[in-house]
Amino acid sequence: MTDARATALEDLRSTLTGTLVLPGEPEYDAARSPWNLGVDQRPAAVATPADVADVQAILATARATGLGVTTQPNGHGATDALEGVLLVRPSAFDEITVDVEGRTLRVGAGVNWGAALQALDGTGLIGLAGSNPEVNVVGLALNGGHSMFSRLHGLTARSIVAVELVDASGEVRRVTDADDAELAWALRGGGGLFGVVTAIELELFEADVLFGGGLVFPSESAVPVISAAFALARDVPELGLDVGMMQFPDLPVMPPHLRGRVVASVGLVHVGDEASGRALAERLLAVAEPIANSLTAFTIGSLAAVAAEPTDPMPTADFGASIGSDDDGFAAAFVEGFLAGAAHGLTRAGLRAMGGATAEELGSELSAVGAVHAPLLLNAGVLLMGPAVDPVVALQPLRDLDARYGVAGGVPTMLGPGPLSLAYPPEVLERLAAVKQRVDPSGVIRSNRAITG
Repeated sequence: MTDARATALEDLRSTLTGTLVLPGEPEYDAARSPWNLGVDQRPAAVATPADVADVQAILATARATGLGVTTQPNGHGATDALEGVLLVRPSAFDEITVDVEGRTLRVGAGVNWGAALQALDGTGLIGLAGSNPEVNVVGLALNGGHSMFSRLHGLTARSIVAVELVDASGEVRRVTDADDAELAWALRGGGGLFGVVTAIELELFEADVLFGGGLVFPSESAVPVISAAFALARDVPELGLDVGMMQFPDLPVMPPHLRGRVVASVGLVHVGDEASGRALAERLLAVAEPIANSLTAFTIGSLAAVAAEPTDPMPTADFGASIGSDDDGFAAAFVEGFLAGAAHGLTRAGLRAMGGATAEELGSELSAVGAVHAPLLLNAGVLLMGPAVDPVVALQPLRDLDARYGVAGGVPTMLGPGPLSLAYPPEVLERLAAVKQRVDPSGVIRSNRAITG
C-alpha cells in the first residue's frame, strides 16, 4: 500500500464513528474472514460504518485514493479478488420493521433472515427468505434469491419494493420504480454493483398456516425417491421442494443413524394446513421408509428448521448449474454422479425445484433476474477437510452431469462463484453495464459478482 493511501485510511479512521481495521492489526484476520473459510480475501481495510455519514466518508476516501468499495454483510459469495478494495461490513444497520397493513418488511443491510423471520412470526405474513437463517436479507434479494416460497410467489429479487443506498458519488438515494425504474430493475438481481445499500423494503405475502420439514432416506432408495419428488414438483407447482444427496462424516459428533452414511433428502414447504401437506408428502413416503422425518406444522419463525443447514462458517468449494431435465433418467444420473463424487469427498448436492412462479415472465422492465425455465437448480459443495480432499476431482462428476443436462441461465445466488454472465443473457448484461456506467462511471463500487468474467 502506498504511503498516500495509508495516510488517507488513517485519516478516515479518525473521522469514523464506526471502526476501520487495517492489515497487520490484530483484528484484521477476523474482520476480513468470509463465510467460506476456504477463501483468502485480503482487502485494503475492513470498515464497519455506524451510520450513513460513515458510508459517505468511506466512499469519499475510496474516490480520492483509487480504492474500490465492496459490501459483505456476512461474507457469503466472497472471492479472493479484494486487492485494493475497502471491505464494508454493515452490521450496525440492524433495523427491522414489519408493516402488517402495508405487507412490507423493512430491514437494515446488516440483518439476516433468521432475525427477520422471528419478527414476522405471528403476523400471518411471510417473506421470500433463504433456507439458512445466517443468510443476509439484502444480499439474497439483490442477487436474485431463491426461497422455498418462490414457486408460489417468485424469486426474492422480484419482491423488492425499495432500496436505500449511498451511490458512488456519496449521494444518499431511495430507489423505487417511481423515481428510477432502470436502477430499480438492475438492483433486482444485479447484486451489489450500484451502491452501498443501507436498507431494503420487501413485499410480504399472506400465509396463515405452514407445513413442511425434511425427509431423509437411505441411499439405496435415492433414485425412486428423487424421481417421485420430481413428479410431485411437476404436479404441484406451488410446492417448495429441495431434493438432494449428502455424505455425513464418520465422526462421533454425528447422530448414530447418519454417521458415515450417504443419504438422500427431500425438504418440503407447503403453504397450507397440515392435512393437505401430509397428503402431498405421502407420495414420497409411499416410495420408501425414511430414516428421519421432521415433517410438522410450523410458523414462519421456524422456517430455517426445514433445511436445517449448518450455520457456522466452514471451508468449502462450491458448484452450481441450471439443469434442463427432471425425468427419471436424470434422477438416476444425479445419484450416480453424487456417489462417484462422494468417493472423493463430495459432501452435498441439492436440487431446487423451479417452475411455478419462478418461470413466469413478468416483463424485463421489472427485474434483471428474469423467468427461469430450467426445472431444477443444482448447488453442490465439498467440505475441505484437509489436503487429501481434491475439490476438482470431487466435483468433476457433477460438472460432467452439467455438460449433459445443463442449460443456460439461472439465479446468481444458486450458481456458485462467478460473474453474472453465468446467469443472464447478453441483452441483460448489456443493460446492467449501461446502468453501472450511469451511476458509477469510475467503477468505485465492486461486487462479489462482476457483470462478466
